[in-house]
Amino acid sequence: MKILELCLSPNKGGLELYFADVCNALMPHMQVLSVIAPNSKLKPLIHCDTIELVKKVHYFPCLAAKKLASIIDMNGIDIIHLHWNKDLTLAVLAKLFSKRKPKLVITRHMKFPAMKDGVLHRFLYQHIDHIMAITQTMALDLKRFIPDDVRPEISVNYLGIDSVSPFSDEEVSQIRALYDAENKNFLIALVGRIDADKGHDLLLEALGIAKTKGLPFKVLVVGHPMQESYLQGLKERVKTQGLQDEMLFLGFVDEPRCLMQACDVLVLATIEETFGLVLIEAMSVGTPVIGSNRGGVPEIIEDKQTGLLFESCDSQSLFEALETLYLNPEQAKTYADKAFIKVQEKFAVQAHIETLVNRLKEVVNG
Repeated sequence: MKILELCLSPNKGGLELYFADVCNALMPHMQVLSVIAPNSKLKPLIHCDTIELVKKVHYFPCLAAKKLASIIDMNGIDIIHLHWNKDLTLAVLAKLFSKRKPKLVITRHMKFPAMKDGVLHRFLYQHIDHIMAITQTMALDLKRFIPDDVRPEISVNYLGIDSVSPFSDEEVSQIRALYDAENKNFLIALVGRIDADKGHDLLLEALGIAKTKGLPFKVLVVGHPMQESYLQGLKERVKTQGLQDEMLFLGFVDEPRCLMQACDVLVLATIEETFGLVLIEAMSVGTPVIGSNRGGVPEIIEDKQTGLLFESCDSQSLFEALETLYLNPEQAKTYADKAFIKVQEKFAVQAHIETLVNRLKEVVNG
């Protein structure tokens, strides 16, 4: 079986890194060809054969689609697997231009926000063979918003992560000492791209509440900014509120899970996160987690069982969740222990890849 993995996104976020990981993980199971954008940041991460494709027109990229169709036919591709929503029109047109008429499968990573019953969307979805949602919540939205007569088959495949052994006490102590030399602070990790919808402002407000109450909270922000202007504005608000010592911006970190393990809690403050891979990364090294109560997060965090949920967009609710874990370290450890078990049982990468391979083979074999 020959598969073409497609992602022309210029970014290097969770979706793109997942694409690179899937390209590599599928290689033992089938022949894999990846198609990426020129100068893609993903190229060094992908081990299979790779072709760069230029797409100059977003809405109806016929020239790029004909080129992609030629790639499909020359390489005997049986199935196209795409990840980035903006590649959908390209993939459908390539399928139609191709002599092989490969199957077309989408792994849907982003929230599905509204009804898709316009002429263009109906045209596109009737040529898709299968959609894999990464949460049950997303699958329900897909079934609700794609009209019955053009809706492809939909399944759910939770994302997974590689298991890692917890880092040694010495490694964790070294990391923690960088930011809490006297071991007197309650360290809070916020890991992910720095963008307006990721809740940095919300956590900043919760941090301000903690300071008025004399609580020793310190936030470590890890990640690249999507826009430098947003990061500078955020830093200015931190300075204005006198929280420079309580909210530190670390940029990109090579081994975020070691940093997570060195912290007392990881927070996912996004307004509505589709999944929340960073949560299961923290859970896999025994760090307690807090997330907002919308999107796919409640499928990862069972409130007061494997972590705490707070009311989305509510800084007071977020503060109260943080305060609960700070005041109840034994309870926090209990949540973390249960969360660790849940990751092994439900979010292992091996199970995710096995399900993905089986689903792709089912689609090809009809």
